[in-house]
Amino acid sequence: MFARIPNYVLTTGAIVAVIVLVGLYDNQRAPVADGKVGLVVGVPANQLITQSGDDIVLPVVLRLVNRSENEEALEAENKCKIFRFVVTTPKNEFIQAKRFADDCPPNAAYGNIAANSVIEQIEVVPLDTSRYAEGDYKLRVKFWNYEGEAEFTLVAGD
Repeated sequence: MFARIPNYVLTTGAIVAVIVLVGLYDNQRAPVADGKVGLVVGVPANQLITQSGDDIVLPVVLRLVNRSENEEALEAENKCKIFRFVVTTPKNEFIQAKRFADDCPPNAAYGNIAANSVIEQIEVVPLDTSRYAEGDYKLRVKFWNYEGEAEFTLVAGD
């Protein structure tokens, strides 16, 4: 049955399943205190290092949570800086960061998050295979200038 389905469809389905599971797991926790706004970052705990191409595709679930009674304004220097990331080792040694497009408009980006609500966005972080080996890493993220981090482990596939 699965022999007739192209590999890219199976891979996409697997990534979506991982993202849904990470989202469900993060939903069970309350990492943002009442009356505060904060960012929750979800990634798969173990990510296969062997993928085709030059990048390892790391799915990231971003949940900007407003647990206050007030609407909060969101602002970024430009639309390219709404989502930014840096990957380091557990000892904070730099590995990779997001590179911005040369044609990014200079205009500021604005948004808002309603009181007692959540903005959820899924991003894909392309990890350059030439920079990574099996082991533990930290992903630090800025989303609408709110910071969050998650840890993940790259493991070899069978």
